Amino acid sequence: MVNLRNRRKFPPDILELIRAKNAALRRASAYPTPEYRSRARALQREVKARVQEFRNESWSDLIEEIRPSYKAFWKITKALKIEGYTPIPPLKRPDGTTALDDAEVTECIADSIETQCSHVSPPHDIAHINSIKKEVLQKTSLEPKDDLTPVSLSEVQLLVKSLKTRKAPGLDGVSNKAIKCFSQPLFSLLVAIFNACLQNCYFPSVWKEAGNRYPKPGKPRDLPASYRPISLLSGLAKLFERVLKTRLSNHLFGKGLIIDEQFGFRPAHSCPQQVLRLVEYVMEVFKTKQKTVAVFFDVAKALDRVWHAGLVYKLYSIEVLDRLIFIIQNFLSNRYFTFRHERTHSTRRLIRAGVPQGSALSPILYSAYTNDIPRPTSSVQLVLFADDTALFFRSRTRRSIFRHLPKAIDELGQWF
Repeated sequence: MVNLRNRRKFPPDILELIRAKNAALRRASAYPTPEYRSRARALQREVKARVQEFRNESWSDLIEEIRPSYKAFWKITKALKIEGYTPIPPLKRPDGTTALDDAEVTECIADSIETQCSHVSPPHDIAHINSIKKEVLQKTSLEPKDDLTPVSLSEVQLLVKSLKTRKAPGLDGVSNKAIKCFSQPLFSLLVAIFNACLQNCYFPSVWKEAGNRYPKPGKPRDLPASYRPISLLSGLAKLFERVLKTRLSNHLFGKGLIIDEQFGFRPAHSCPQQVLRLVEYVMEVFKTKQKTVAVFFDVAKALDRVWHAGLVYKLYSIEVLDRLIFIIQNFLSNRYFTFRHERTHSTRRLIRAGVPQGSALSPILYSAYTNDIPRPTSSVQLVLFADDTALFFRSRTRRSIFRHLPKAIDELGQWF
């Protein structure tokens, strides 16, 4: 059978040929004489040959015209790249032993991911840590006072329309393509479910199960730590996360609560703008013949080790609606993951810290969590893009640079 997904792009002669073929098939089905059946098969072959010829011509024209600056260039390049399957090799455990078979490999990687998703940083002040936990427990044990804007049918339909169909489904197996095919009654049911979740401050447990993990590019494949916890989450869960994200964003950005230095995960801001800011800063130095020094920070496992109680405490400090905080706390708590290798699944593991990578809600939660990052008191400049941080400073003398910049670095290091 000829795939007619791009039928609208066919020229008139092919469309006319397809119509003739369809008519011949209907005639052969209604009157299955040898003559009609032979005519239908002949038209099928003719359509197939003509469509293949047209696609070959279109491909040749595209290859002749396309340039690296075209968006389609990179789509074609990605499609033509054939990456062979590379099995996971035997893994080296921290104790020096080796995980060999599939069951050992899955458990070894699950152990590593469980460690990554733990708040392992040694507390500098245990009394302060316990105080934060106690205050959060007291506040979250009260009944929520605030109401959230109800979810509307048009909001859900707009969110579904923006879903990317090529994204992998979660453990429930419901793809975004399937969600886009939902009927009107199903959309209405989703609206009712989402509103019930908002009213009851509940994030369904089945939506908190995460699936497979993938190796980091360029990392040694024989080390368990090379397999990062990117969550394959349910498409329905992501829809509800976007509902929550909209309400949290309206509060944080509508009231200007996120610091100006943070350019990640916010409207009308991007990484190139931060780069341009640094470039302009350096260009001014050339005119005044000053020196510029920049220090870039890469915080390991930043999103995986967000302290849940600390995040909830900070959400209260910036006066996020308590009902929304309750749902976010429910979203973060009692999350589980499994790692699958071949046909073997690891045991179910609890995620004790971090915001799930792959979640629509996680980036803005991380921005709120790091919003109290110390700003340098001197003329040292602070720039942020998501979990990437940089400090830069300019002066005519090295003595001035070495006096101001290390102080800002120490302040930032103590905060981290």
